[in-house]
Amino acid sequence: MLSIVSAMVLVVWVLLVVGAAIVEWQYQRAWKKIADAGNPADVGYTRVLFLLCWLFEREQARWRMRICEAKLPSMVRAPILRLVAVCLGADLSEIRKPLDLYPTIGDFFSRELRDGARSIDAAPDTVLSPADATVLSIGSVNDPKNTRVAQVEVKGTTFSLPGLLGIDPTKTLAADRKIMYMALHLGPGDYHRFHSPTQFTIFSGRRFAGEGLPVSPVVTGRTNDVFSVNERIVLSGEWSGGQMHLAAVGAAHVRGIFLSFDEQFAKDMAPSEGMYYLDGCQTCTQVPKGSGGLHNAPGSSLGGFRLGSAVVLVFEAPAGSTWRVGPGDRVRVGQQLLAAQT
Repeated sequence: MLSIVSAMVLVVWVLLVVGAAIVEWQYQRAWKKIADAGNPADVGYTRVLFLLCWLFEREQARWRMRICEAKLPSMVRAPILRLVAVCLGADLSEIRKPLDLYPTIGDFFSRELRDGARSIDAAPDTVLSPADATVLSIGSVNDPKNTRVAQVEVKGTTFSLPGLLGIDPTKTLAADRKIMYMALHLGPGDYHRFHSPTQFTIFSGRRFAGEGLPVSPVVTGRTNDVFSVNERIVLSGEWSGGQMHLAAVGAAHVRGIFLSFDEQFAKDMAPSEGMYYLDGCQTCTQVPKGSGGLHNAPGSSLGGFRLGSAVVLVFEAPAGSTWRVGPGDRVRVGQQLLAAQT
């Protein structure tokens, strides 16, 4: 009997060693691919991040996408969605349409609000919250040589601003200006659309093919660069304070990010193949020269998510600008985040 038990223990150990060797081999292969591509997303590709990418990689997300986009029978649609709302803590008093008019769970996640559900504080030279969310981190960058910033402030995790955006926002920064950033997590019960945080004129967009890692603090608070390996759309343009970038970061439903402010722009931002952090693959579009850009009023809808998500707001502001909120705070669409000090 003892020999049988010993043999079983030996087999388990051999399987564990072989499994660990295979995982390490796959990790080294992925890291070499990142290095050969020049590490376009500037990620610190740890073994923890590799395992998360393997567990939540793009192809693994297909079953979640199928559930999200499966049509619900009309007879049971309202009770199912009411149960989903109760489980997630969604406020049904704010939704624009009756529950039986949302054919899928994805449609419910990307629901619109009824008129007047949010108050938009459109004072001049202000930046408003683009989403209903929890603040993961806020801060500013004054040193162009240090563009790695907090991902979840209280946990100490970080990501690279240039790696996330595809451009370095500090390159053209004047001496009396600074780059400010805010990372927001949209919880499962939150309203899942994002809005213009100010008078935002959009000139370009980039879509970075990526993974579908969870963006909740449970994950983003434990390993760096989650935002930078995930699927995302970055909208770039200007506001009264200078340059502005809004990154809509997808999670479980990697193809569930959509834009609503311009039909042609949205078509140009269709999902691409490849994986940006591995090979630099991205989709880019520019607003035609001479058009003056795409103007979006404060609080106007820019797009949304059909499942889990985060929003990262990055913008130029006068050196004296200060935040009105802090990490861990709950914010709502249209709430003032700061008043730029001129």
